[in-house]
Amino acid sequence: MAKLLQRKVGIDGLNPEATGYVHKLRAARAGVDAALNQFEAGEVLPDAPPQVLSDKDVRTMIHRAGLRSPTPLRDMALIHVVLATGARPLEVARLEIADYLEPGGAVRACSVMRAAVSVNRKERPLFFRSAAAVKAIDSYLAFRLVQHGTVPEAEAPYRGFTPTDRLFLNDAGQPYVVQCQDVDGRTRFLCRQMLDTYRRIFKRINMHGLSAMTLRRTVAFRLDARGADEEQIGLILGITEKQAVRELLPRRPEIFELMTDLYTDVELPMTVPAGAMLDDRLPG
Repeated sequence: MAKLLQRKVGIDGLNPEATGYVHKLRAARAGVDAALNQFEAGEVLPDAPPQVLSDKDVRTMIHRAGLRSPTPLRDMALIHVVLATGARPLEVARLEIADYLEPGGAVRACSVMRAAVSVNRKERPLFFRSAAAVKAIDSYLAFRLVQHGTVPEAEAPYRGFTPTDRLFLNDAGQPYVVQCQDVDGRTRFLCRQMLDTYRRIFKRINMHGLSAMTLRRTVAFRLDARGADEEQIGLILGITEKQAVRELLPRRPEIFELMTDLYTDVELPMTVPAGAMLDDRLPG
């Protein structure tokens, strides 16, 4: 209901990702009440098509992140990793070196999103099969070694990293902190540092409506365009409910739209020459 209200009216002081957290809705109570009043008064916005990034958008986004960020290699890699894997920010914060690298230093092209990393605590496939993402992450990891003055031996496992090191570090060069909260009797995990990192990245990029959800929706659209079914898309994104997957995908036409002008009629001649055979008058 909160997501519907945010989409149809808009809630002041609340970003789209925050609608899933009760304590944040309570903190924005005044904005929620105002939005409810607008909704009941019929002051709703027309549904806008979900934002999906084109190849040009992605190039612009990466370029701006590289130019405007104080930590360009990390921030470009953070964008790439979501576009390449569909991972959520919390999952990105939990990823470790061994999730990305083999002991010999090669990239784990077909890896695993471990249950300890996954938001829903269910293991699923994790693919690092994007050449652009691998290049970006490798550049960031190489920079980390130089930054810390580490020159690993040629045969050092995991390129000189410890396998349990986090794949990404915060601005202070430390692992991102993941908080555990008890919300209405349920345990919820949150990484505010990573969410703040992405927000700052998107703010510097200055592209309207850009968020981590935009990146994940782009992944869903592109998988759909390649012929992936809802189950495959849900598996990659870590979404178990098919309806939630459908909400990320392009709108499916209604059945009457599918059946409208299913084929184009062939215009028949108004008059038939005398003596013409029946077969001569039939199109095709």
